[in-house]
Amino acid sequence: MSHRPLLAALVSAAMLAAPASAKDPAGGAPAATPTPAAPAAPAAQAAPPKEAAPPPPEKVPDEVFDKALADYFAGNPRAAAGPLHTWLSAAPRTHENYAWGQYFLARSLIDLGFTHAGGVYLARIARERSNPNVLPRALETLRELTDRPHDEVMIDEQVFGALDLGFLPEEAGAYAHYQQGLVDLRVGNERWANTHFSKLPEGSAEASRARFALLVTRLREVKEPNDELIEDFLGLSKDEKLTRESRNEAALAVARLRYERKDYKGALEAYELVKLPELDPGRATLYLEEAWTRYKLGEPRAAMGILTTLDAPSFRDEFLPDKYLLRALIYRDLCHYLPAKRAAKELTRRFADSLESIREREDLTQDPRMRRAASAHGNTKRAARFLEVLELEGERLGRYAGSFGERLYTHLTKTYDLAHAEAQRIYQTRLEEAVRQEADTLLRATEQVRLMEYEVGLKLYERVKKGAKVAAAPEEELLSPSQVGFTFDGEYWNDELRSYRVRLDSRCIEENP
Repeated sequence: MSHRPLLAALVSAAMLAAPASAKDPAGGAPAATPTPAAPAAPAAQAAPPKEAAPPPPEKVPDEVFDKALADYFAGNPRAAAGPLHTWLSAAPRTHENYAWGQYFLARSLIDLGFTHAGGVYLARIARERSNPNVLPRALETLRELTDRPHDEVMIDEQVFGALDLGFLPEEAGAYAHYQQGLVDLRVGNERWANTHFSKLPEGSAEASRARFALLVTRLREVKEPNDELIEDFLGLSKDEKLTRESRNEAALAVARLRYERKDYKGALEAYELVKLPELDPGRATLYLEEAWTRYKLGEPRAAMGILTTLDAPSFRDEFLPDKYLLRALIYRDLCHYLPAKRAAKELTRRFADSLESIREREDLTQDPRMRRAASAHGNTKRAARFLEVLELEGERLGRYAGSFGERLYTHLTKTYDLAHAEAQRIYQTRLEEAVRQEADTLLRATEQVRLMEYEVGLKLYERVKKGAKVAAAPEEELLSPSQVGFTFDGEYWNDELRSYRVRLDSRCIEENP
């Protein structure tokens, strides 16, 4: 079984072009005059006049801006958005309220559920920096948008990753230092990243996130993680300034590192640090890793109980080829050879369609199971979530066509079409790489179960020598005095998923010397 921490980020955005200026039309050429000595020459045709430039937008009085602002503060962003866009379309960019118009249009769109469109206007404010009073508000709102699926290239890289850090307020400056440090880490320049991270306020959430990013980067570079690195991850798993997801990732890193060092009891302790929401069914990969750890500890019945958990309806669509391999290993170790053979065959039966697609070299992104597995984690998951947001907001746009007016509705339709096309391209690129990795995982598990089937087949026909007896199974405490056991009746309850145990006696034969 392989354990790998996940970390990464990428997505992109669209920019709007300014209208081109018109040129003066040219006049026609004069006609030539024929001479008596020569035949009359035909008159030269005049050049066709050039198309006239479109008329400039009609001037919109500032009262429209004031009225839209009043609607926004009255809690009616739907009525404010259309007039604000109309006013911005006619107002010069040097107008003192132009940046404020962009800001309140962005806030109106975000309040109505159009987070990407609002982010486009806020990012424009950050790039133009025409009004120093608006910029801090725009940056703070952009920082809040980063907690949701968002255009990471437009916001994280092109805005926060390229800001001049000398004039920013403290909170926005901290986030900008964090993002610029991440950019340096991605290109392999840890020294520059540390320069940015050292300027983060001690005890801030950004400082904790920066430490996590540094540890993950170092983990990729070292072959044998030392105790100090594990302790650093352990400290982050208890850092309340990090999000629950980041704390869980830190705890999983501790568990995986201890597992690789064969410290299985320490790995189980780290798995217990992973905190999920109440009544949440949990993570299938977390349970599978815990099952492998208990198997390595010599607790096959506890491991089989966790595998029973993974048969719950919540996890039946999960891509877990190792689940069948582990079940076959447990049956084999307890000399249940026929069940071991059936468990091994179950893998190839369950993934028959995907294995056929791999053998035929088909497009694996069209395989539903492989596609779902590849989109479940990492960069591909983030790209898929952002793509879902764009699709949802694009569908929602139709409900506001009458309220926004033709200009704003047309503009937002183009914005979302461009963003969706680019997000789809990025998602498809990441998906192609991710499905190859999932295919490798499936092929490795398939090869292992084939070896298992061969080994079990030899055991089935092995002669038992005279005088052999059933070997004593290792003692494994099923219940403590304070626990109560109930017979499993086929129902799965979320609060019981980690407590199943399977009664499985050993059938192994001990031969006399």
